[in-house]
Amino acid sequence: MLEKEQLPHILNLVDDDAEEVRNYVFKDLTDYGLALEEDLFEFAEVIDRKNLDIIDPIIKNNRRKWLQRNWHQWFDVRNYYEKIEIAMNLISKFQLGYFQQISLSERLDQISEDFKNRYPYGNELDLANYLFQVLDLRGDKRDYYSPLNSNLYYTLEEGKGLPLTLTLIFILIGERLGFDVVGCNFPGHFMAKINIDDELLLIDCFNGGRIIFESEIKTLTNDSYESVMKIIHTKSDAETIIKRVLKNLINAYREKEDTPNLHVISELLTSTKWK
Repeated sequence: MLEKEQLPHILNLVDDDAEEVRNYVFKDLTDYGLALEEDLFEFAEVIDRKNLDIIDPIIKNNRRKWLQRNWHQWFDVRNYYEKIEIAMNLISKFQLGYFQQISLSERLDQISEDFKNRYPYGNELDLANYLFQVLDLRGDKRDYYSPLNSNLYYTLEEGKGLPLTLTLIFILIGERLGFDVVGCNFPGHFMAKINIDDELLLIDCFNGGRIIFESEIKTLTNDSYESVMKIIHTKSDAETIIKRVLKNLINAYREKEDTPNLHVISELLTSTKWK
């Protein structure tokens, strides 16, 4: 069994001229197990990035195994927000690994604290303005099918994501602040719903936090007003949201022809016992 202290040395041999040596190294690194990426991170300053790129298939495969083993963590959680956050953090760590320096929850905490410091008497509208104007979180219209657009941590760092991803950021930070922000399966794309002074407002997080008043709703869809309002007033449960994130990832990985990740996400979707 390869010892952790041997990793920097063995990694220097991944591009050795001798095929026999390369094969031996790949077998050792594959057999090392799921802790490989975490242990390599300790030697980040002395490891050649080029060599890490060579063993990227091993690391990616370990991440897939890790996600499958840990996906159950949210199953028995009763709290709506916690259930969603655990699932989103798992997806984030699966995609980013140790390039994600802190947990998704810690990053959401940071943004929540910053908002409170800036807007001590702020409300849901102030938070929408802060996220989608001040921080400039926005919809990724250029590379819509990037799998990372379903990653909340990536979206917070890069400032772009899918409608659902951006809305979940609004919801989870809003919950930390005691705000009532819920998801809405509006025809077309996912939005947030808030109430200000007893007035229903939709927030289009994909388009700069655009505010949609109830009087505008009938102009935005060909569906009947009654059917749309029924959708708006039906709260999306946590499992429906998580399932929708998985379906978005499946579409993204299929679009990018990433077969290994397409298979693992598809397996999660079909094997999870949805309630």
